[in-house]
Amino acid sequence: MLGALILLLAACAPRIAILPATGVKADTGAAIDAATRVGSRPSPACFDPVVASIPDRVEVRDRERLVLSHAPVRPAAEPRDLVIAFHGRTNDAARARRYFRLDGALPEAVIVYPQALPATPGTFAWADPGDPPDALRDFALVDAIIDAVGHTRCIDLERVFVVGHSLGAYFANDVACRLGDRVRAVASVAGGLQGGRCIGGTAALLIHHPEDALVPMRAGEGARDAFLAANGPADATATPAAHPALATLGCVRYGDADVPDPVVWCAHDDATWPSGRYDTHAWPVATPAAIAAFFRHLP
Repeated sequence: MLGALILLLAACAPRIAILPATGVKADTGAAIDAATRVGSRPSPACFDPVVASIPDRVEVRDRERLVLSHAPVRPAAEPRDLVIAFHGRTNDAARARRYFRLDGALPEAVIVYPQALPATPGTFAWADPGDPPDALRDFALVDAIIDAVGHTRCIDLERVFVVGHSLGAYFANDVACRLGDRVRAVASVAGGLQGGRCIGGTAALLIHHPEDALVPMRAGEGARDAFLAANGPADATATPAAHPALATLGCVRYGDADVPDPVVWCAHDDATWPSGRYDTHAWPVATPAAIAAFFRHLP
C-alpha cells in the first residue's frame, strides 16, 4: 500500500507544490519510534527530528489552494491521526472550522480545513461540472494535503480521516468511497454519494436528520447502503450504538463489534444550532463528540 501511495504522489509531483506557511508554529523534538503503534504507517516527518510548519497553501494543477490547520505543538509519543474536514456549498473553511468544533474534540489530531474553489457567486464546489464520480477534481487536493502534512508532521498514514457537512459531506463520502486505500474512515453530516459502488475498507459514520429539506434522507440512506455493500456483510443487523456520544444521536451500528470497517448510521432529531436556530440541515451539537468517539475506537 505504501508503495502504491508513493508512486501515485510521484506521478502527481509536477502538478503539486507545497507553498511556504505563514503564522503557523512548528513542532520540535526527537524523531518518533516508527514501531510505537501496531499496524501504523509513519509519514516521512516521523523520521526527521526537526519538523517544519504545516503549509497554509498547496498548489494543485496550477491552482493555489488555501488550507487552515490545527496541530498540537508538543511532540507526540506516536504518529498522530490526520483529519481533513470539508465545508459546504456556502460556508468557507474558516466558518466550518468554527461550527465543526473538531479542534476541541480531537485535540491530539492534526486537522486540516481546505478551501474549495469558487463556483457560482457566493458558492463553492469540490469538483468541476461533469466530473465522473471516481475522478472528481479535488481528489488530487486530498493527495496533496496528505503529502504536505506527512512531510511536516508525524502522522499515521493508516489513520487518515475525512469529515464533511452538506456538499462537503457528499465530497467526504465520495473520497472515502473511492480512495479507500488512503482513507481509514469518513464521518459526514447531511450528505449523499455520487455513483453507487464503493471500494471496501473504509469505515463510515453517517449522520442525517429524517426531515432534512436540502439533502433528503434517501440520499443519506443510499450512501449508507453503498458502504454496507462494500464493507459487508450487506445483510448485517443494526444494533444500537453502545457509546454514549453515538447513542445521543440515535446511532445504530451494522455488524459485530469486531468488524474492522463498521458502518454507523445516525437518524437524529437534534436540529437546533447552538444559537437556538432550528434547522434540520444543521450540524448537530453532539456531532464533534460522536466523531471523536467513532474515530478513536477504530483499530
